[in-house]
Amino acid sequence: MEGFEHLGFLIQFEDKGSDGDFLSQAAPIFANSDPDMPAVPVPASQVLGWLLQNIASSLEHVTEKNPAKENGPPSGSDQDVVKASPSVRSPCFIEGVSKSSYVKQASDLKNSSLKVINCHDSVIYILAPLRYATIYGCSDATIVLGAVGKAVRVEHCERVHVIIAAKRVCIANCRECVFFLGVNHHPLIVGDNHKLQVAPYNTYYSRLEEHMTEVGIEATINRWDDTLELGMIDPHNSLSHPAGVSDAQAESATRLDPDHFTKFLIPNWLEGESTGSTKDNPFPLTDPYLTSQQKNQNNLGETKQILREAPLEENLKRELSCALHVYFRDWLYASGNIRQLYCQQSD
Repeated sequence: MEGFEHLGFLIQFEDKGSDGDFLSQAAPIFANSDPDMPAVPVPASQVLGWLLQNIASSLEHVTEKNPAKENGPPSGSDQDVVKASPSVRSPCFIEGVSKSSYVKQASDLKNSSLKVINCHDSVIYILAPLRYATIYGCSDATIVLGAVGKAVRVEHCERVHVIIAAKRVCIANCRECVFFLGVNHHPLIVGDNHKLQVAPYNTYYSRLEEHMTEVGIEATINRWDDTLELGMIDPHNSLSHPAGVSDAQAESATRLDPDHFTKFLIPNWLEGESTGSTKDNPFPLTDPYLTSQQKNQNNLGETKQILREAPLEENLKRELSCALHVYFRDWLYASGNIRQLYCQQSD
């Protein structure tokens, strides 16, 4: 614990000029971080994950701020330094999308940070390389993020399907969400979460591997089910942590049933004239999910063949076709996949 506290000289959580607290008192992972009390053992992997997440969040915050000297006259020491313009530094916002399909490609994004905020009952495709991404306050939506080289944070979302290829992912205060992950590091689950499910990455678009290479994501490493759950109650908050109440641990995510795992198809027309070399999901699937996917493909092929070879008269074929369309429409609404057929909204 003493060595951990020494990191506090490098990582400061208080405003500049304040006395500050021990680093362990800023970390929610210690059930008893009172410096006058015996330390409670915590796995080193949890400490590392917490530190990495806070460093990533701090870096994202820094990229969003425009330094004062950037807006003022340059000094003699930095006249030869090429600086990013404020429009490049500030994040791109996608906010308030409702009952629509929305797509952004690499050519549409002039910066490396993205925030998707308060979007509902929609399908959002971000087919571009990014450094940071935040998804906040969304519900009943499907959100596809291309390749995120630093970190993704998903917070306060409900009944959202999120498809992410990223270095790191942090999930906080979400309910009934499903995460299809291609992630190189432990996914972090913090805060008050309920009924979360995780599954391997399940889609692709033509430039996905190009974008992954650009931001440094390795397709051979996928720790989608190797989550780290961090404590959700601040032990120094007397309101949320009254005396005599034990610390509550963040609820863990469960693996999606392989029988419910399906490939998510991104329509080719969403990519416009963009062409790339990716022809399939670059992240290898584990056996249960690969078997389920192959089973679904075989069942679809057999059904198509049966329908083609069915010895039916023309009027019966039309009746069968109408019945299939009705059942398919009902399934679209019942499953929520009707959102994928909303008219495209690009701006």
